[in-house]
Amino acid sequence: MVNSDLSLEEPETKHLVVAAKKVLRNNILGTFTKPAPTLYPHQWNWDAGFIALGYARSDFRQACNELTSLFRGQWSNGMLPQIVFSPESRGKYFPGYRFWNTQGVPEKPRNTRTSGITMPPVHGFILNRLLQLAPDTKVYRPYFRRMFKRILLLHRYCYNFRDPEREGLAFICHPWESGMDNLPAWEDVFTRINFDPSEVPPYERLDLEHVDAPYRPRKQSYDRYIYLVNRLREQRYREPETLKNYPFQVQEPMFNAILSYSNEALLELGQWLGLDTGEVSEWETQTKRALNSKLWDKQQGIYVSYDRVHQRHIPVATAGGLMPLLCGAPNAEQTARMISLLESARFAGTSENPAWLCASTALDEPGFDPCRYWRGPVWINMNWLLYHGMQRSGHPAMAARLRSDALELVRRYGFWEYYNPWKNLPPGETTGGYGSNNFSWTAALTLDWLGA
Repeated sequence: MVNSDLSLEEPETKHLVVAAKKVLRNNILGTFTKPAPTLYPHQWNWDAGFIALGYARSDFRQACNELTSLFRGQWSNGMLPQIVFSPESRGKYFPGYRFWNTQGVPEKPRNTRTSGITMPPVHGFILNRLLQLAPDTKVYRPYFRRMFKRILLLHRYCYNFRDPEREGLAFICHPWESGMDNLPAWEDVFTRINFDPSEVPPYERLDLEHVDAPYRPRKQSYDRYIYLVNRLREQRYREPETLKNYPFQVQEPMFNAILSYSNEALLELGQWLGLDTGEVSEWETQTKRALNSKLWDKQQGIYVSYDRVHQRHIPVATAGGLMPLLCGAPNAEQTARMISLLESARFAGTSENPAWLCASTALDEPGFDPCRYWRGPVWINMNWLLYHGMQRSGHPAMAARLRSDALELVRRYGFWEYYNPWKNLPPGETTGGYGSNNFSWTAALTLDWLGA
């Protein structure tokens, strides 16, 4: 096992550091670092934030470049796209820029190619973390001021366009916006969406050229992803008009916990920069309150998503349901219940069949799959976020366990996109790592955890 207190002088730690830095170096494409060598050949939204942390101690300028490059794609309404497409990339990806058909959308930057949806707004707390690691805050002050204003605009978009009832909870309009694309929770919504197969335009999945089908979303899910994209592009991404009669509107706990945590970061950054943060303070208070009043599932002891269209909760337990720990929303009783849940068979497994923390979907959920994208595998970024949530809530032992499990998976299998949650792999299975190998945020967050 990787010791949570390993020194950078330990040979094992040195090896991980060298290997992680090599992953990032090999994935650099122009001014940014792509998430993976072939599967994801452009720049992704929340990936860029996590990747920036991997450079923060060794190449601070590149850490800054990751966010600068991403925000070139920010729309005039504040929306920060899920993908900023790079003309330098020679890799094939679907859906590509032409399929998204955002060209000519008035809000999109004219000379930047982007998708038409967003992702979890990690950038506020990432920027605040960069400030803590900056080699010279005076020199970089203009950079932090500039990025603060761009992130503030993104948060304003979340509250103005994705919170029509002014509840303090932003909704996502596509599973891809959650960052957890393939959760079983989305099937609960999909079963209530009626559409004709002719409304799904022809498409060719390129992901299956890089990753075997058992590890990726099934066709029935992908049809629905593409159906939703088609709805958005037909309406030319006009918000809020496009979303008034739109079938997928989900208030998801992780997205909003991250938004709240980034609100807190903007309050700190704004104070340091001497800027007004009155509206941010209001958002921060409102979102924490709404997470508890609307998304807390008292029966299960976890936060769950809410389907705005069908006005019902989605009672599927996921790692995302634990994320309000990150922003300090749960009280002591709620926190204790979530820790108890993490330690239970639902996430930790049993003595006969133990599991690494933290499975993306609870081990006993009907849709759980230990190998398939977001339906059960452990993701390093999720453990990293939960680690900070546990540290904040005053539970360092659980934080250390999340960190230790993540680093052990990296040590055993390498820098994969995601990992099998079972400690005892099935007979004949030689690796517990899936998706893309040499995955950038896995390498970056390993470096952050190791302080390298």
